[in-house]
Amino acid sequence: MRYNLADLHMHSFCSDGLRTPTQAVEEACAAGLQAMSLTDHDTVEGIPEATAAGQRLGMEVVPGTELSAHVRDREVHILAYCIDCSDDQLGNSLKQSFASRHERGVAIVEKLNVLGLSVSLDDVLSQAKGSPLGRPHIAAAMVENGLVADKDEAFNRYIGDRGPAFKPKPYTAAETVIELIHRSAGVAVLAHPGASLPEFVIEHLVSHGLDGIEVFHPAHQPPQIDFYNQLADRYGLLKSGGSDSHGNIDGTRIGDYGVGYEVIEAMRERAATYA
Repeated sequence: MRYNLADLHMHSFCSDGLRTPTQAVEEACAAGLQAMSLTDHDTVEGIPEATAAGQRLGMEVVPGTELSAHVRDREVHILAYCIDCSDDQLGNSLKQSFASRHERGVAIVEKLNVLGLSVSLDDVLSQAKGSPLGRPHIAAAMVENGLVADKDEAFNRYIGDRGPAFKPKPYTAAETVIELIHRSAGVAVLAHPGASLPEFVIEHLVSHGLDGIEVFHPAHQPPQIDFYNQLADRYGLLKSGGSDSHGNIDGTRIGDYGVGYEVIEAMRERAATYA
């Protein structure tokens, strides 16, 4: 397998990234990639722009998104590839997710104000710029208002998973998300399982139709890469990968992580069975 011909995990400002979809395609071209997938959180709004830019610049763009889900009390992210972005059920689900993200943002802002931190919903929405509202937008508003030095402080002190202003996402069963992806003719890939995800979570996902696992990711050290390679072989899963680049100056760049083009071919073959 030749690595890094395809980066299948990146974000734009349609969710919590710092670049336009077009700029993501331009960065992929500059990195010498053959293909890419824009996988913004709980939205496909950037796909048309990215696809148009790809056609203009000679970059293949695989339609994708990154969806939040749960296995018991654990949140997982599931990447969807080769999806039909015009699918009505997918569209309705993403609209519901947009609304629930907004409600969660309102609750976090209220908690912050109870803690004596003056940040308004308008401050946060101005950071989101119409994209699905997430904690990074709240952190950016806190930085803008001089409440914290940087986003890391916002998460570490206030809005991280153990912070006093934390509000969990609404529960969405992973099997429901996988079924939604398959109904939109896509493949479901577990994103960045990391070093601490129990194997029972993966077993649960596999039993409900998981198609692949993100083996190559900046959060995975060589031992994790070896482990997930072996796990994918054991369960017959596709092996995906990408930079998870958000466009931060000090973050990973598009093309830093990826997979061979044959992974996309295997995804399309699998997706055809759901069409």
